[in-house]
Amino acid sequence: MKYKPGLSQVKVGFGIDILWLFVILAGAMFITSLIPLVPNDFWWHLKIGEWIYTHRTIPTTNLFAWTLPADTPYYYGTWLGELLLYLLYRLGGLELTMFTRTMLFGITFWLVGYEARRRSGSWRIAAFIVALATVMTLSNVHVRTQIWSWVPFIIYLILLSRFTDHQLPRAWLFILPLLMVFWVNAHGAFILGLVLVGIYVLGELLRTLLKLPAALHIKDLLWLALIAVLTGLATIINPRFLGIAQYVIDLMTDRPSQQLVIEWQSPSPQGLVNITFFVSILILLVCLAYTKRKLTPTTMLTVIAFVWLAWSGVRYIVWYGIAVMPILAQVIADLPLKVPSFAPQRSLRNVFIALVLLIPVLLVQPWFVEKFPLPDTYWKQVVRHAPEGPLLDISTPIDAVEYLKSHPGGNLFNEMGYGSYMIWAIPEQAVFIDPRVELYPYEQWQDYIRITRGVDYDRILEQYVVNRLLLSKADQPDLIKLLATDPKWQMEYEDQYAEIWARMDP
Repeated sequence: MKYKPGLSQVKVGFGIDILWLFVILAGAMFITSLIPLVPNDFWWHLKIGEWIYTHRTIPTTNLFAWTLPADTPYYYGTWLGELLLYLLYRLGGLELTMFTRTMLFGITFWLVGYEARRRSGSWRIAAFIVALATVMTLSNVHVRTQIWSWVPFIIYLILLSRFTDHQLPRAWLFILPLLMVFWVNAHGAFILGLVLVGIYVLGELLRTLLKLPAALHIKDLLWLALIAVLTGLATIINPRFLGIAQYVIDLMTDRPSQQLVIEWQSPSPQGLVNITFFVSILILLVCLAYTKRKLTPTTMLTVIAFVWLAWSGVRYIVWYGIAVMPILAQVIADLPLKVPSFAPQRSLRNVFIALVLLIPVLLVQPWFVEKFPLPDTYWKQVVRHAPEGPLLDISTPIDAVEYLKSHPGGNLFNEMGYGSYMIWAIPEQAVFIDPRVELYPYEQWQDYIRITRGVDYDRILEQYVVNRLLLSKADQPDLIKLLATDPKWQMEYEDQYAEIWARMDP
């Protein structure tokens, strides 16, 4: 009779080599959890989500700025992402909202590591890859509608790569157009899903025409083309229908965004995120020079497209990290190096170690973080015990806005980021400007910059008929210094971070 092992012989758990990935991922999630919530791109999105929930419709105009006509058209292309943020906030406050961001981050980069391990056969190489990718993402982990694009992007990448590697049945690709229906309404990065599908169709067509090894059968190639068509058609399932394409084009060519917002500009070799990006490119080039593997057309197109994309704007580095780093893992694995490996013995002890690694991550989640022993240098950047919730960045004008609630009125000039929080906390006090960058004319942004720097500020303020100012001590010190000697202006309010000034003459 054939021997069947008893329960005592069955191995459970996982191998020790996977702990490399757990260490990196736990560290990245720990850091991400502690990034303070800056006001710029969160609060106005939250207000739009509330508007949609309350009015059961999507707004189409300015709504909150007094410097533009109330009916100035503005398309809220990420309406579903905004609604989801508000539903999270309504259900569990800032705590649940920020926790969801961290979980989406963790899921995304676990899948990046999983794909890197599939391509390389090594969890340790996968851990190195995830370390590079997460560091490159640190400037893009703020709570905003972009968080809804992370998981769809990596799902697209995994399904397409596994299908073209002959590891996935055709039916799985139906997920792509179905997922696009969500993605196109949640965030503008849906366009990258189309880019990925297009890269795989073109790359696999070239591999078939060139008769390269492991090329897709013609039926599979036609199936991939069909999925590309269905995915493209899925993008028109949105409130603007075909106009969604023009929305993306307008957003990517908007002059104020492209010229004035740093994250839309090309990265420079400064700061941890950008330096890691440039280092990763150097590593990739060196590895490609020494590997004997010939990249497939699809792989080459992916690398070229996403290196070019990241090089054109800091905000795109996150997509480069997700798309290209698994390819780097595959190239590293093919190098003529002797990398020691652990025997893949499963053990519950490794599961226990992995859970222990996640304990610090749990302790810095929003419900518990203010009791966690962090250094004073960190807490100086965070508003503690704020009624709105934990981990608010000190650039959030909580006290100043409370003052405005009890002392409303006037044509108020405000710091840009302050405008976002005002839209949420005191929408009846219209703003001069806010982070909806493409809403405002380029000339108004130039005026905002001149005023902030104290250049011809009095004439410009008179031109706009401004009679109150809400200023940031950190971001507008030049203007504050000039106002202190200007008899036409008097300080009305001051706290540790902000000041409110009132014009004295008519």
